[in-house]
Amino acid sequence: MYSKPGFHTLLQLGQVAAAFAAPYTWPSDTDFLESLLYEQVGHDAFTPAAVVAPCGNVVLGKGRSVPAEWIRTAYHDMATADVAAGTGGMDASIGFELDRAENPGLASFTETLGNMKQHLTSRSSMADLIAMGAIVSVGACSNGSVLIPFRTGRVDAKEAGPKGVPEPQQEIDSHVSAFKRQGFNKAEMIGLVACGHTLGGVHGVDFPTIVPVPVNDPTKDEHTQTFDNTTEKFDNIVASDYVNNIQQNALAFGHNQTTRSDARIFDSDGKVEIKKLAASNDYFLKTCGSLLERMVNTVPKKVKLTPPIQPVPVKPLKLFATINSNGKMKLSGRIRLFDTFEGKPDRSVEITFYPRSGADCAKTKSCVQAKAIVDPQSWTATTYAAYPSFPLFKRYDFEVEVPISVGVSGFTVAVTDKINGKFQTTKYDNNGKKFPFRDTLLTQHNLSCEETTNKGLLNLTIAVRDDAKLDSVSGTVEVPSSLSALVPYVKSVPITFKKMRAIPKAGYSLYNAQHVYQPGSYRRVYNLVGKSGKTTEQSVFHEAKELPN
Repeated sequence: MYSKPGFHTLLQLGQVAAAFAAPYTWPSDTDFLESLLYEQVGHDAFTPAAVVAPCGNVVLGKGRSVPAEWIRTAYHDMATADVAAGTGGMDASIGFELDRAENPGLASFTETLGNMKQHLTSRSSMADLIAMGAIVSVGACSNGSVLIPFRTGRVDAKEAGPKGVPEPQQEIDSHVSAFKRQGFNKAEMIGLVACGHTLGGVHGVDFPTIVPVPVNDPTKDEHTQTFDNTTEKFDNIVASDYVNNIQQNALAFGHNQTTRSDARIFDSDGKVEIKKLAASNDYFLKTCGSLLERMVNTVPKKVKLTPPIQPVPVKPLKLFATINSNGKMKLSGRIRLFDTFEGKPDRSVEITFYPRSGADCAKTKSCVQAKAIVDPQSWTATTYAAYPSFPLFKRYDFEVEVPISVGVSGFTVAVTDKINGKFQTTKYDNNGKKFPFRDTLLTQHNLSCEETTNKGLLNLTIAVRDDAKLDSVSGTVEVPSSLSALVPYVKSVPITFKKMRAIPKAGYSLYNAQHVYQPGSYRRVYNLVGKSGKTTEQSVFHEAKELPN
């Protein structure tokens, strides 16, 4: 059973919004990653986090730990960093480095990258996804006790980085030098190794000199010797076991003295740091949170990361405007709000749409209002994280007709909740800019579809406002360069729109384009562009999965 998040029970919607370090304006380039990070379970959730949350949710085989493998992948990717030179770090170069002796365990890396590749887009680099994988693994296996802020903006490398991942048989001076190059001193090296080895273990199939594999063994077992006996729990047992001489960790007490790298590392300061980590689980968790945050944020000096992505309290989703021949357009969509498992039966959500002209609709009486509703007990409207401290969301659906002559430029959202017996309303206006809903280029949901089987056809019909007088209407779809590559780059493929016909009495014309996707599991994104002289109209980053199947 999933644990119930506690975040939403502690803060009211408005308080959370006010607590943000910087104002959030929708839409943002980080919206896609925000959903991947915070919408882990529930309706329409498709995210890397679902693989590891709750900890060990997906089992790849006996002796395998997906969270451990994701953290290992992140470290091996970062380990090429030279912080003094400002090169390497979290850049997904690991995808080009798997033929090296320092990166044994091909399956764990390729399966990690394969999981992440499903979410690769122009707004989610592989390097960002690898970092997110480590962050959600730690969050899930600590049951939310270690929440590492997630920043985005990492850039994928196009080639391998220099060698530099420490190996078990190397001397301590080599380890100290490698971690120093990566930006960690001796105490931090000890902490980072302990944090990395609290999950998972040593696979004999990859390290037979450390964990012996029986000859002619017919099983498919990985012959894993776990680092401790709480391998699916992010805790300090790996440290306390070492201090108390409990000889579970093969890298500390293994039969092969040459490969006892953990012992050499833990002893390198006279056992001072490892004893601190062993003595207090709180100290261990705090230390790991800090060190792992630095690890995933180690990037080339030219890369600038964003501020931490916060959960968005009011977020529009799946906005569509259907043009009808009766002189009206039907607006529909969803508003995602912080909520609770129990629901808020007294809550009301009202959306006010503003006219295309931008006029003060209160004075001109051209505002159109719609009620957004949700069944408080409906799980089809709910998404949440599989561990505490993250919010729970519910989606409030709306549908309303607006005269085409009036049109729409944006909207505001008013949320009314009953607090301490009194109704209180909070208005959200997107930092004074209103939530934009431009009505020039409009996907016609009822005339479009995505075929996910057979040929993977995208059949896309859009309505274009005639009085916008666009000289051209075009589009692109995002596709991976090659699904056989471990780190494909995302390329933009043009699609050609053909004018079909005018919609009677509407002032809009229909355009259609078709594209056949290459087979495979990846995010299918399309973008719309219209140009008139020096003016450009854009409607970008739409997922094809929002269309009828």
